[in-house]
Amino acid sequence: MDIFLLRSSLAEGGSLSLDGRRLVRALGNKLRLTEEPSFDRMITSPVPAAVQTAELFADRVDYTGVVEVLPSLSGNAPPQVVAPILLAHGTSIVVVGDEPELSALGAFLIGRPTFPQLVHSQVSVIHDRQPAWRLRPGDPERLSLLVA
Repeated sequence: MDIFLLRSSLAEGGSLSLDGRRLVRALGNKLRLTEEPSFDRMITSPVPAAVQTAELFADRVDYTGVVEVLPSLSGNAPPQVVAPILLAHGTSIVVVGDEPELSALGAFLIGRPTFPQLVHSQVSVIHDRQPAWRLRPGDPERLSLLVA
């Protein structure tokens, strides 16, 4: 199972900024060219910047499914509650949200007390409950996801 944790991009006044839109488009393009991703589900926090990030990312990676909104990703539920909902369907899932919720979810999924915080427009991948790799804006390629 692959879980792609994607932090929402840069925002101004609750919506994605021009730089934020540029960053998430570039990330989606780079991922599509290097990974040829195929996702079963894309789930996002209801926060407007996260929804916009999910929609732009979905477009860039040619995801044609529904972008689902999960209210508990907005910080009102612990990862122990969110994880089973996410893992219930699919083997390749994109989760779009913000910090500190994403790193808390990542830590829970890999069974560690901590998980590296994601920068805006970063994707961190967990493969079979193990940290796999990350891709940040400006990275020339994906790098190993190092967890203490």
